[in-house]
Amino acid sequence: MIVIVDQSSKLLVLRELPFTKTDIDKPDVTSWSPLDLADAEGDGNVDVILSGDAYEDHWIEVISVKNGSAKTIFSGLGYYL
Repeated sequence: MIVIVDQSSKLLVLRELPFTKTDIDKPDVTSWSPLDLADAEGDGNVDVILSGDAYEDHWIEVISVKNGSAKTIFSGLGYYL
């Protein structure tokens, strides 16, 4: 689970992955990890940058958090060996 905590100690869940049994040779789940915090939109607010990994698929997502809600502003799919 990836959460952020605002200045008033409120939690906002960005990504949640329930426990599932998966095939070790070809997993069918996506794992997310925080990559960076940056002002991606240039609006003065810090955005959350996440890295997503699944079987042969890899993502970068930028999530903008404003007024207690989260919105994905960029999602890019990539591939590497």
